[in-house]
Amino acid sequence: MKSVFIPIIAIFFSLYTPLRIKAQRINWKVVETQNTVQGRSECGLAALGGKLYLIGGDGPVMPVQEFDIKTGEWKEKAMAPVKLHHFQAVTHGSRIYVLDAFYEGNFPNQIPAPNIYVYNTITDKWGILKGLSPERRRAGAGATTYNGKLYLVNGISHGHSSGTNNFFDEFDPKTDTWTSLPNTPHIRDHSLAVVVKDKLYAIGGRNTSFKDPSGKTNFFSQVILDVDCFDFKTQTWSTLKARLPQGTGGGTAVVIHGIIYYIGGERATDTKPNSPQKDVYFLDPERSNSWRKGPSLNFARNGVGGAVIGDNIYIAGGAGGGMPWTGNIPPPKPGDTTKRSISSLPSGPQPGNPGPDPGIALESLEVK
Repeated sequence: MKSVFIPIIAIFFSLYTPLRIKAQRINWKVVETQNTVQGRSECGLAALGGKLYLIGGDGPVMPVQEFDIKTGEWKEKAMAPVKLHHFQAVTHGSRIYVLDAFYEGNFPNQIPAPNIYVYNTITDKWGILKGLSPERRRAGAGATTYNGKLYLVNGISHGHSSGTNNFFDEFDPKTDTWTSLPNTPHIRDHSLAVVVKDKLYAIGGRNTSFKDPSGKTNFFSQVILDVDCFDFKTQTWSTLKARLPQGTGGGTAVVIHGIIYYIGGERATDTKPNSPQKDVYFLDPERSNSWRKGPSLNFARNGVGGAVIGDNIYIAGGAGGGMPWTGNIPPPKPGDTTKRSISSLPSGPQPGNPGPDPGIALESLEVK
């Protein structure tokens, strides 16, 4: 019997001034939706024209889901041409680009896609463009855009087994050509990339290629705390003094008002098995040398997508397996007509992770 899953979308209101981030009581709020759609993990989320687009996922081939933040309604759009997962969606014009992804194989032997897949939000159609050369194909990389060109940073070439790298590549959508750029200072995969003004930041992730001969330490604990920065003006890499307080793989990162937010993901430690996290950290890279702790998510999640519309950060999808949730939906009280949704977000099989939680009632927290 095929299960039906529903993704959680959380919204975060960021209060910012050019001089400082004010200390406000702000929280993540779970958004009520008019209808439900199948949940997905290791997916991408993008924002265009005031709407959100949920793309891909580790599972069967899935359609694009469009969410209208004004009406709260999901609409099913075109089916993806192939299975796509472990990527960071990036927008350019009216299109959403999947520059890298796994598309075949099962954990831990997934295969990187040979092409770029492009979704046109106006025509509701997918297109295919030239992918990376075979020796540079990968997934789990950070993707972003700057001055009309798209950038792919780091990643892993052989599923969840080997090939974590420090590759840096540029794609020009005008000419459909790739250019290899100087390697990043650190290898990483399951990582993110964002741009603030004229600088690109490679953030988070881990070294999934790590092998412990003794078998006591798994790759989920090999998180990368260093943040690498590429200056487009000087064409050089550097590493920030500001290291992440705690690392994860498979989180998401966005920029809003010049501030970088690093959200969620999964990690293990010497004493704790791998599990999704609720952590949120933010950094003003032009004014600060340290990350600050932001309000935690309502639900810990990994393989989540993030996007920005106006003053709001949205996240959707992700896996919550392995966390100590009750998973039970509280029965409605007499006369209670409040809409409720359930989320059980799938993830691929992972060592030490028992899988998705059977169900979580969506919460709504007041924003103050």
